[in-house]
Amino acid sequence: LRFFLENVRESDINPEAKKQLLSAAHDHMITFPEFQAWLIRATKVDPGLKNTFAAEHYHASIGSSHAETEHSWNKHTMSQNLRRMQYAVRGEVVIRADAMAAEGRKIIYTNIGNPHAVGQKPITYYRQVLSLCDLPPECGVDNPTVASGFPADAVERARELRAAIGDAGTGAYTNSQGIGKFRNDVAQFISARDGHISLPSNIFLTNGASSAIEFVLTGLIGGNRDAIMIPIPQYPIYSAIISRLGARQVGYYLDEDKGWAITERELEQRRTAAVERDGLDIRALTLINPGNPTGQVLSREDLEVICKFCAKHDSKHGVAT
Repeated sequence: LRFFLENVRESDINPEAKKQLLSAAHDHMITFPEFQAWLIRATKVDPGLKNTFAAEHYHASIGSSHAETEHSWNKHTMSQNLRRMQYAVRGEVVIRADAMAAEGRKIIYTNIGNPHAVGQKPITYYRQVLSLCDLPPECGVDNPTVASGFPADAVERARELRAAIGDAGTGAYTNSQGIGKFRNDVAQFISARDGHISLPSNIFLTNGASSAIEFVLTGLIGGNRDAIMIPIPQYPIYSAIISRLGARQVGYYLDEDKGWAITERELEQRRTAAVERDGLDIRALTLINPGNPTGQVLSREDLEVICKFCAKHDSKHGVAT
């Protein structure tokens, strides 16, 4: 314990954490489980977030008479990276909101971008095409009465997609990168939009942006001294996955007074502190555009600052939209 306290960097633990441990050590001998629990708190991104309500809700659900049993897989033997991870949009506030909703309270959930949950109707055309793709052909696109229930453009589009999907239909596994025809369409769109060649073999279709973010970060992070630069404020999936993978986050702050702009000075200062002071290896810079939760769209000048910064320091960069 003394060796740890003498060698740990102050920047690697939350403020006041070291003082708390030393104070506890004056009262009694610190056990390993106690130190492990402290270490989780000390290395959390936000030490103020505690799942107290979740714990209370769990104990209430199992009843006071339930005997505590130490299983082989528990909070001490589980992945400590996972235990340390925080994902605010699914955390204690949401758990509390669910409990209040169960009591009959009206809750408006704003923790994630979910317009349907607050009353926005889905786009009819997309739902029609999806329905026709999911339905057996004899009940959908090949049914003699399909025109009475679906518009012609939706039927035509569904036939195109079903041909690309194949006879197995939408319930079967696809190529690990996604259906080839869909990747061709994406590549053609990128080529037309950006004016350079886009190869379908370089396109990966994922089940939402969150899966893509996790795939990329998993491929980039190789050790606990690796770090990812992320904007502050940010959508918390980045800090959550970085923590779960055992890496470090290096936040660069957006300038609210300038419309949440990115400045070269901010990027350089944060990188210098992380690399030269903390000895971290910056593996990537995360760019969120349009901003989440800030909502801004980065200007060309902002994008140029980021691209030049990454080129200067030989960094990779990810884009989430």
